[in-house]
Amino acid sequence: MEDFDFDITRHVHRITLGPDGSEDDLLATCGGLASTPLDRSHPLWQVWIIERGDPATPAVTAFCRVHHALIDGMLGAEMLATLAATDASTPTQDPELVRTHVGRANTVQLIAGGARDLIGRPLAFLRLLPETLSVPMAMKRARGRSGGGPSMPAPFTAPRTLFNRSLTPHRAVATVTLDLGAVKQVTARLGGTVNDVLLTVVGGAVRSYLEDRGGAPTSSMVAIVPMSTRADLATGGANQVSAMFASLATDLPDPLDRHHRIVSASATAKEQAGSIRPTLLDNWGRMSPRGLLDVGMRLYEALRLADVHPVIYNLIISNVPGPRKPLYFLGARITHMHPFGPLLHGAGLSVTGVSIDGHIDLGVISCEHLVPDPDVIARGIGAGLEELLELTREREHPH
Repeated sequence: MEDFDFDITRHVHRITLGPDGSEDDLLATCGGLASTPLDRSHPLWQVWIIERGDPATPAVTAFCRVHHALIDGMLGAEMLATLAATDASTPTQDPELVRTHVGRANTVQLIAGGARDLIGRPLAFLRLLPETLSVPMAMKRARGRSGGGPSMPAPFTAPRTLFNRSLTPHRAVATVTLDLGAVKQVTARLGGTVNDVLLTVVGGAVRSYLEDRGGAPTSSMVAIVPMSTRADLATGGANQVSAMFASLATDLPDPLDRHHRIVSASATAKEQAGSIRPTLLDNWGRMSPRGLLDVGMRLYEALRLADVHPVIYNLIISNVPGPRKPLYFLGARITHMHPFGPLLHGAGLSVTGVSIDGHIDLGVISCEHLVPDPDVIARGIGAGLEELLELTREREHPH
C-alpha cells in the first residue's frame, strides 16, 4: 500500500535492554512485540533494533516484522541477500536511490481493474470448478507416478492436541541452532533430505512435549509444509507459496523408524502437492469479495470454530535455504537469523528454519496461552538431532 503520510519513526524503533539483558530477556521482548498487531492503516512492516550487554560494544538484534500477506520465506531470504553484504565494508548511500516522494494510484486504472475483475469472475468460476473437482484424481495419478507410497495426509484428519485451539493475541518465542553438517551426516547415512531430518526431529520434540503434559496422540500428527512456487509462476506478487501436508510419524517412538517413514512418504507427498496448480487456492480466494472474507474470518474467530471442527493440521514447519557465505549488515557480521512463521486459528505452534553460514537457525513461535514454554520444544529439537546422529553412528559402527 502507499502511505501518503509516511513517517519512518512508525516503522523503525530502538530498545535498550541494558548491560544485564539476557537471552531470555531478549526472547521475552520479541514475544511481546509479536503479540502486538501491525497497524493496518500504514505499510505492514516494523523493525525493532534491540541492544543489550556492554553499551560500548552491545549485542544488537534486529527484530523485523512483515505481514505474511506481503512476504514468504524465499522472498525474505532474497531481501536479506539484497540488504546485506558478503564482507565487512560499509556501503555508502547513493542519493539517487533515496525515494523523496510517494506515488499516487491512478483512479481510472483502479476502476478499470476492478470492473475487469468483476466481469471476469463468472468465466473464472467456470474454469476453476472442474479443475478443483479433478484434484482427487490428479493426486491419485501422482501417487502412482511416485511408486505408490503412502498418500499425503488429507485435511481434517490430524489428531487434536493442546495447541490445536483458537488463538489469543499473545505470543511466545524460542530459538535453537542446528549444525548443518550434522544434519547432512544423517542424510548421508539414512537417505532423505535436510527437510526430512527437520520433520523427524521437530516431530520427536513435539511428541515428547505432549507426553510430558498428558500424552501424545496415538495417531500421527500432521504438519503443513510451505513450498515455494516462485520458480513455477510467471506472475509477480510478494507471496508465492503452496503447501503440502506431511505426516510427522509421531506414533512411532523410535527416531530411526520415524525418519524412515517420513522419507518414504515425502516423495509421494511432494508429487501429490505438485499435481495441484500452485495458484488454485489463491484463485478461489480472489473470487470471493474481500468484505465477505473479512466477515467470515471474524465470525470464525468470534465463534471459536477452531475448537469444534476436525483439526486441519497440527502445526506449521517451514525450512528455507539461505546464504552459504557469512553475511554482514552495515559492517557488522550477522551471526544468527531466526525466522518466525505465522500462526493460524487451530494451529498454535509454528517452527521455521533458515540455513546460514553452516548452520540452520530455527524459530519456534506459539500462542502463549496454548504453549507457554516453546523453549522446551526448541531444546527438544536440538536434543533430537543429537540422538538421531548418535543412533546413525551406532548403526554405521556397531560395537
